[in-house]
Amino acid sequence: MGWCNNVGYVTHEAWLALRHKYRLHVTAMAMISVAVFILAVFLWMTVNIRIWLHEVETQAKMIVFLTDDVSPAQREAIAAELWRFPGTHSVHYVSQEQAWDDFIAWFDDGKRLMEGLQQNPLPASYVLQLTPQTHDEAAIHGLVQQLTRLSGVEEVEYGASWRHGFRVAARFIERTSLVSGVLLSVGIVFIIANTVRLTVYTRLSEIEIMQLVGASEGFIKGPFLLLGMIQGGFGALLALGLVWGVYLGMVDYLHQLLIVTFGLRQLAFLPWYMIAGVVLGCILLGCMGSAVTLNRFLRTLSMSS
Repeated sequence: MGWCNNVGYVTHEAWLALRHKYRLHVTAMAMISVAVFILAVFLWMTVNIRIWLHEVETQAKMIVFLTDDVSPAQREAIAAELWRFPGTHSVHYVSQEQAWDDFIAWFDDGKRLMEGLQQNPLPASYVLQLTPQTHDEAAIHGLVQQLTRLSGVEEVEYGASWRHGFRVAARFIERTSLVSGVLLSVGIVFIIANTVRLTVYTRLSEIEIMQLVGASEGFIKGPFLLLGMIQGGFGALLALGLVWGVYLGMVDYLHQLLIVTFGLRQLAFLPWYMIAGVVLGCILLGCMGSAVTLNRFLRTLSMSS
């Protein structure tokens, strides 16, 4: 039953420290939550860019917009040219009427936006679905150039530039997340270490008495280590809650923007394992920050006695 008594003592003392100096600890948690919030936003962006890149790579497609006066013969010639490309997986014709229906189905305000128009402004098109193994950008660019010279073709949309931009953005955000994670981790350790140091100074006489009666270092450190872990854990949970709130508030707008701009439909929150990693990582950093302060403090106290 000795370990139960130790756990009860550690929990009780940590709770007393939180209650007596609650403003100090709330301020520390708020500062930790700001740091974790920044990191979580970068992680969220990284997760979604990876999802979008996978969607772009596995569902690569080319849209060939047709002129309003395209003839059946011209349409057949365009379709034949698309089928001749080695990377073709499927070719799907979208009529003006189908494009109209799809626009209204995709967007909640689509029907209201179209009510004032006298005629359907959306062109007919061919949608070329490429195979996932098709990565020859030079060959695809050559096909685009060839299609633009055909009669009946108004425009060809493949999006090579923003695909490349996605890849560059993904690499940049991943590296930024790594650097910011390291810097913010150091900042969290520093915040908790200084908060625990102030708490230790308020209980200096108690610690000296415990040392005199032969209390072990683990017994002395326990409440302060738990205090740092609580600060790190609650700060992380608060930050993740704020990110979740921002996500819920902007998900509809961002989803519409993705569909309009890039044709992408997925927008995800942080996966559970990443959320758990952030929380557990902050708890570990809280323990480290407390340990750094306590080791230094107890060593100094021992030397002076």
